[in-house]
Amino acid sequence: MKRTISLLRDPLTVILQNRSEFSIWFLFTIITGQIGIIANIIIRHYSEGASIKESIIVDSVNGSFYTFSIALVASILGPLFINLINSKVLRFRTLKVYTIIISFFFLIFSGIVYAVIQSKNGININLKNITIDWTQFIVYIFAILIVFYGYCILRLENNPDKYKSLDDAPFNEIDDEEVKDRIEQSKLIKDDGKGIKL
Repeated sequence: MKRTISLLRDPLTVILQNRSEFSIWFLFTIITGQIGIIANIIIRHYSEGASIKESIIVDSVNGSFYTFSIALVASILGPLFINLINSKVLRFRTLKVYTIIISFFFLIFSGIVYAVIQSKNGININLKNITIDWTQFIVYIFAILIVFYGYCILRLENNPDKYKSLDDAPFNEIDDEEVKDRIEQSKLIKDDGKGIKL
């Protein structure tokens, strides 16, 4: 259980190592990724006098938060796959693979839920009886958390010695260790088991 908590918590500490890099990533990925939603709030406020809540409800009905969530999580899959494929030394393999798997299933789930909700809403919508789609809001929050975590995992390689406890032992190191053990054991053997000295 401690290992699981460590795997979930410790990658997040990379944010403290380079706050300016994280701030730039957060600004350009999370904040500007929502420019359509932000623009809708501003335009609706000045053109129609809509409040922020009303504008968010309209974007919720339109599925804007699902769209953002799907695009956001999809944006982390590419860098994770490229890093996994191009790494000469596979560092943090388990964390990357699990993040890819979770992201992939999240995308499938979000896409299906989005399609179901949109088909259920139909064409004629009465905004007076509509509230915020809480499923969409939860998907939206999870998308931000998944991408946030994926960002942190990719940054672990900037300081691999500090996060060695999170890394997987490379296959060649395991094999080398086994070979060393066998060599040491062979040095202790003095005869062939039948009494003939070696």
